[in-house]
Amino acid sequence: MAIIALKQPFPHDMMPLPTHDEHAREDFIVNLKMHMADHVYPYDETVYEKKAKPKFVKEKGRAPANSDEVHRLMMAEPYTKFWSAIARNMQEMLWDNQGRIAEHELPRIQTYVKRASNSAKGTLKLDPNFKMPRYIDAVDIHAMPGGYQTTLSDEDVFVGAVYDRGAYYYTKGMAGRWGEGGAVATINLMRDMFPDFKPKRILDVGCAIGWTTTPWRDAFPDAEIHGIDVGGALLRYGHGRAEALGKAVHFHQMSGEDLKFEDNYFDLVFSGGVFHETSNTGARKMMKEMHRVLKPGGLTLHYDIPYGGEYGLHAQFMLNWDSYYNAEPFWRQWTAINRTEFLTTAGFDPSTIIDAWADRDHDGTFRLFPKPFDDIHPNPRGGIGRPQFFGAWKK
Repeated sequence: MAIIALKQPFPHDMMPLPTHDEHAREDFIVNLKMHMADHVYPYDETVYEKKAKPKFVKEKGRAPANSDEVHRLMMAEPYTKFWSAIARNMQEMLWDNQGRIAEHELPRIQTYVKRASNSAKGTLKLDPNFKMPRYIDAVDIHAMPGGYQTTLSDEDVFVGAVYDRGAYYYTKGMAGRWGEGGAVATINLMRDMFPDFKPKRILDVGCAIGWTTTPWRDAFPDAEIHGIDVGGALLRYGHGRAEALGKAVHFHQMSGEDLKFEDNYFDLVFSGGVFHETSNTGARKMMKEMHRVLKPGGLTLHYDIPYGGEYGLHAQFMLNWDSYYNAEPFWRQWTAINRTEFLTTAGFDPSTIIDAWADRDHDGTFRLFPKPFDDIHPNPRGGIGRPQFFGAWKK
């Protein structure tokens, strides 16, 4: 296969830096991921149509009725077992390598965080009494060591360091070298659709280390920018990263289910890739809270993995593979939730709902499309590179 040397993520002062061999492993893993996506996963549909489905029809006298039947059918196929094993091992190899990089870089990063905190432009507010939601604490989402939640000391930044570099390679560079591609695409979409909208207070729910938060500072330099997430170490790293980039952001440790802001406070409430990592109950509470803290005339806007309800059954199986085998327990429930129903249940008027689709390349550049990506990409394995944008106005 052709070898691609992915550009390294932007080396800000906080970025963990690998040794020669660690970077070689990064390149190997990301090239294997791209080879699988381009040349292995797509063939699974051929195995389904030419082998597994005809066998099922012969035995049952009918075609598979739903994606659960396709799931059971395909996971009995040697070909599907083969690529599934590789896919899970790639995930574990990636995070193992990133953990090694973060470990030897921690002293330097922690020293920088302390120094940045003494002359910070933004703020960091951690809650010593914060109670972690059970659905977050129960699993390390997408098999990242420590997940989003783990904090081991008052100076800990480990999970943030692992995420900053690791998530870049996890997305095969599709987040962009600063990790800001999704937020930049959302900003561009908003500007195209609503050029006169100039939010003064902006909230990023589930901000992680601020990949999706800092671009709003560039887009609206006079705005008050807030980001919330659950992990202390994650936010501590995010605060240091924002300071390294010279961007004033106010980071808070809190759950999106219980926003500690007054009613009608924000002009814009945003999230990027959060709902598919949240329980159904939690996601619906979060959206109601977003509606509450929005001002009348305010906008909520999000991007995430797509709604899969209109896909074929095999495509649904491929899309939802991560929910079973990649430590993404809530992935499948999210692809089954219609975005219009999700927003209207939270209080938004259906006449104000926004819906758009996108694809992105390995430089993190998004291209917007007017309809679901399965019309363009028939095999949505993972859905990670082709998000859906959705939102609504608060009347």
